[in-house]
Amino acid sequence: MKRDGPERTRGRPRAFDEAAFLDGAIALFSASGYAAVGIGDLTAATGLTVGSVYKAFRDKEGVFAKALERYIALREHEVAAIFAEAGTARAKLEGLFRLYADLSQGQDGRLGCMVVSGITDLDQVGRGADVLRAQIARRRDLLVRLVVEGQGDGSIGARAEPEALAAVLLALLQGMRVLGKAGGLAAEPDAFVARALRTLD
Repeated sequence: MKRDGPERTRGRPRAFDEAAFLDGAIALFSASGYAAVGIGDLTAATGLTVGSVYKAFRDKEGVFAKALERYIALREHEVAAIFAEAGTARAKLEGLFRLYADLSQGQDGRLGCMVVSGITDLDQVGRGADVLRAQIARRRDLLVRLVVEGQGDGSIGARAEPEALAAVLLALLQGMRVLGKAGGLAAEPDAFVARALRTLD
């Protein structure tokens, strides 16, 4: 028998704001690490149903990988904006260090970095491990290019070997995020950045 009126649909996936969901996932993974976050934590924090999470991302590994890609894209957008305002390679590096120093303070610092937290669980994050390794490699390559550029424009000392100096800079940048998670830099951010930039002389 045909019923009058609109038919009710069952099993229809709930529409959701993917960006908002991923931002919630980023906060959870950054704060607690991959291993400590479950699907139930993700649904409780974002209001999305378990079924919708599995339908959109398949599993927790899928959520992590997608959230990580968004986290990296947002951070790279900030870096690009900083570089657009900088005249020399040294100025670009100063802007990058100031960004990381700011992110290592207060609430952002205590929340932590999704890249750093992901690396601690590298053997558990599935395809997210490839995303993490690629991001670290890209950051290292960027730093090498900036050192070479700075040596060419005279803003960075010419004696340093670019790959070795880039490795030191990468350790300082990522180390700031670790210290931020632990309670912040011991030195004032401006003093820390100024000291870090002396490695470029």
